[in-house]
Amino acid sequence: MTTSLNRYLGSVITALLSGVAVIFFFTPIRDASWLVILLIIALLTFCYNQVFQSISILKNFPKWKRHLTIGFTLLFSLLAVLSLKGEQLYLLDNSLLTRAYVYIGTYLTICFIVLWIILSLLNMEMDKISHSISKWNILKYALPSLMIWGLYLLAFFPGTMTADSIYQWEQAHTGHFNDWHPVMYTLFIMLVTTLWDSPAAIGISQIIIMSLTVGYCLYQFEKAGANKTIIWVVSFAFALSPINGIYSVTIWKDILYSTFLLLFTTIVFNLVITNGKWIKNNSHLAFFIIVALGVVFFRHNGFVVCLAMLIVLLVAFRQTWKQWLFAISFIIAAHYAVTGPLFDYLKVVPSDPNEALSIPTQQLARVIAYDGNITDEQADYLNQILPLSLWKKNYNPYVTDPIKFSKQYNRKAIFPNNLSNYLHTWWDICLQNPKLSTQALLKQTSLVWQMNQPADGYTSTFVTNIFYGNKFGLKNQIIFDPLTIAVKKYLTISDTTLKPLIWRPATYTFLILLFTFVAFLRNDWKAWLVPLIVLLNTGTVLIALPAQDFRYLYSNSLVFFIAFLFAFISYKKKEMST
Repeated sequence: MTTSLNRYLGSVITALLSGVAVIFFFTPIRDASWLVILLIIALLTFCYNQVFQSISILKNFPKWKRHLTIGFTLLFSLLAVLSLKGEQLYLLDNSLLTRAYVYIGTYLTICFIVLWIILSLLNMEMDKISHSISKWNILKYALPSLMIWGLYLLAFFPGTMTADSIYQWEQAHTGHFNDWHPVMYTLFIMLVTTLWDSPAAIGISQIIIMSLTVGYCLYQFEKAGANKTIIWVVSFAFALSPINGIYSVTIWKDILYSTFLLLFTTIVFNLVITNGKWIKNNSHLAFFIIVALGVVFFRHNGFVVCLAMLIVLLVAFRQTWKQWLFAISFIIAAHYAVTGPLFDYLKVVPSDPNEALSIPTQQLARVIAYDGNITDEQADYLNQILPLSLWKKNYNPYVTDPIKFSKQYNRKAIFPNNLSNYLHTWWDICLQNPKLSTQALLKQTSLVWQMNQPADGYTSTFVTNIFYGNKFGLKNQIIFDPLTIAVKKYLTISDTTLKPLIWRPATYTFLILLFTFVAFLRNDWKAWLVPLIVLLNTGTVLIALPAQDFRYLYSNSLVFFIAFLFAFISYKKKEMST
């Protein structure tokens, strides 16, 4: 009794001290309501009490696993603090001691929360395996998404489209292809609109494909032993997500690309829990290749992401090397057959290679805008690309469009004959201006690593209309006004009050890493293979991110659900059915 009381009192005192620090980390204490303060302290009290109760789990770990858990918690929490940190100008008026208290208190609080999540999940066991689960469960788990996303189509009929959507719609209706937007998605639009020439046909197709994908994923986790109640919770959470709802009726290539990444992740889960045996089945191999081709063809970085993942899988599951060599050979051959002979036949205009230079463009622009160290020779060359005054005027720390789409921007000064000169100039200028070039990199890639949206930045989230003034006369129709108003309000709340939780991809990336670490502790190192393809995709986006568009990392918000379920699965000590 005394031990429990002491533990509870310790939890309350720790929650009071850390709660104030956490609140001060995000906002001045004077701006926080008493209700919020009390709620945070109550939640932290519960968290600390649970950690103190569960500490025996950590003590029972093997030494290496205990040290690894502590190391992961400390590093993960530090990165989370850096990701959550805003400008915090209000802290500058406080003493160094106060600021140290805020930062150290917040860091330690996150450490405790992370440790609490890890220990709590590890304390939950779901080991019952059923080998006779009906495949009709795929449709059952898909139903919530089918029904709820159908309401989005009615609310914003016949769908939502940006300028990019209209451009791809035009290609599909004229047959004049440009690989700036992946041709495969254009062909998908052409195929679907032969049945019904309306954006609604694309929306319906995407709703069906995405919903069945969700159903398949959840069905696989049920087979692996996940609790049915948790699966249904995930099914409804997936359906109720404002991201999935509005994106299911938005005509963007990123939607199906991200869906294929989700499918690929689930297949890797099947491989991991069966130690690679899943791929021995010929129908499974064929399904895997189809999914991989979806990743390859629905976005330009998909080929690199998929190829890297295939090589990792070949090494990890080398006992089935014949299947992997066949898959790799087939996918590479298909890629070059499509981008070669088929593209020639369709007279596809190549994409602009300048799209890959977003990060260097931003680094050069920031150095110019802030009067960094540039030699006369370097200045003369950059002036050939774009007058220096326009580099400075058009520089936006979070998007390259004002520079690369400027009428005066001279691509011929870079492509095709001067790329080496450009890269050499960029590299030298970065070395001459390490601080400015690093600042440019961090700001431009904020979407990838920062959970807290910068005060001077933005996050492009969604649209609820068809791009105005399009030459096809496409426009939205109000079918049931109360529904449209309600769904818009739901989306608006998600994009304002809940933006850091819902519309910042870094939030999902951090949670994916945390949940996968739990799966790793339960099982073995191969658990890290499950989210690897989405992490590789995040890496390629980091290298060439042109703007702060959530859709570029939409897949992270999908795989987050997989990672959460995966944290409950124990596969190491039992044979899984293929």
